[in-house]
This record gives sequence, structure tokens and C-alpha cells, in this order.
Amino acid sequence: MEIILYIAALIAAIALLVIAVYLGMTLRSTSKTMDEVAKSLEEMTGEVKGITDQAEKLMGKTNDLLEDINGKVAKVDPVFDAVGDIGVSLLGLSQSVRELATLATNKVTANEQKIVQAVSFSNSILSFRDKMKANKAAKQAAAEAQEEAQEEAAQL
Repeated sequence: MEIILYIAALIAAIALLVIAVYLGMTLRSTSKTMDEVAKSLEEMTGEVKGITDQAEKLMGKTNDLLEDINGKVAKVDPVFDAVGDIGVSLLGLSQSVRELATLATNKVTANEQKIVQAVSFSNSILSFRDKMKANKAAKQAAAEAQEEAQEEAAQL
């Protein structure tokens, strides 16, 4: 019976040795993984620090730009106020022109017969002027044609 005890103890020792070997291999693998994670974290920390520095510079430039824009907007505000005043003035002018047009329309309606006569007279004058221009152009063309004919006759 003692031998069974020794064999059982030997099997238990071998099992513990196998467990210890596998546990050591697992711990070594875990250690390598943890080292790689630590290296990755260091690299990421360096990159994040670079990004943070660039972000701080960008924020500084953004703040400067915002201050510049605010200054320029403050300078432009009076221009917008002036444009608003111009709009109010144009509205008043538009109303005055509308009233004047209404008044003129009323006057035209009252003097419609006289206007018809004036338009008819001006059309007659324009027609007469066009006829005079056409007559003058015809005389000038005839004179030029006569000069050309005399030059051709002289050359023969």
C-alpha cells in the first residue's frame, strides 16, 4: 500500500510540475503582451502630447483670429447702421415718388386730349424729318453716282 501512496504522490508532483510549466508559459506570454501594451501606451502618449501641442497652438491662433474678427465687426457696425438709415430714406423717397406719380397720372388723365395732340404733332415732325433725311441721302447718292460717271467718262 505504501507503493500506491508513493505512486499517487509522484503523479500529483508530475501534475503540479505540468501545471507550473503551463502557468509559467502563460505568465511569460502575458508579460510579453503587457510589455507591448506599455510600449503602445508610451507611443500613444507621445503622439497625444504632439497633438495636444498642436491643438493648443491652433486654439491660440483661433482666439487671435476671433479677436481680430470682433474688432473688424465693431468697425463695420456703423456701416450697417448707415445702410439702415439709407433704407429708411429710400422708403420715404419711394413714397414721395409714388405720390408724385399718382399726381402726374391724375394730371395726364386731365390733359389726355392735349397729350394726344402733342404726340400726333411729334409723330408728324419725326415723319417729316425722316423724309428729309431720306431725300438728302438720295440726293447725295445721286451726286456721288454722277461724279463716278464723270470720272469714268474722263478716263475713257
